[in-house]
Amino acid sequence: MPTPSRWMIKASMLYMLIGFVIGAMILISKVYPEYSSVWNLLTVHIEVGIFGWIIQLTMGTAYWILPRFLKTKSRGNAKLALAMVGMLNLGILINVASYVSILHSSAIILGRVLELGAVALFIVLHWNRAVSYNT
Repeated sequence: MPTPSRWMIKASMLYMLIGFVIGAMILISKVYPEYSSVWNLLTVHIEVGIFGWIIQLTMGTAYWILPRFLKTKSRGNAKLALAMVGMLNLGILINVASYVSILHSSAIILGRVLELGAVALFIVLHWNRAVSYNT
């Protein structure tokens, strides 16, 4: 398994754990209304669950599973793949920091741009790998 895939899958499992803990806290607050302030973490729960866990797990698995180049048997530029991993995780962390008021709320735009950039790099890395065999 290539290094970018390992990093993305491991990070997605960490985000899954964080998302489950936050989700459990939100559910507990339904029984104990005195802990209702935990509902402020709903946006963090959504960010971590969707972008951190689901999208990152999908991208990491796809980077590993999709076919390599036919002639070179490589997956393309490894530095771009590592940049993809870094951009996605930095975008998630910036958004989470914005949601909990560590950063200004306008930083969410930067976080989304980084996440979108990671998806664009994913497409660039895989565009020429998805070819049909000539018979």
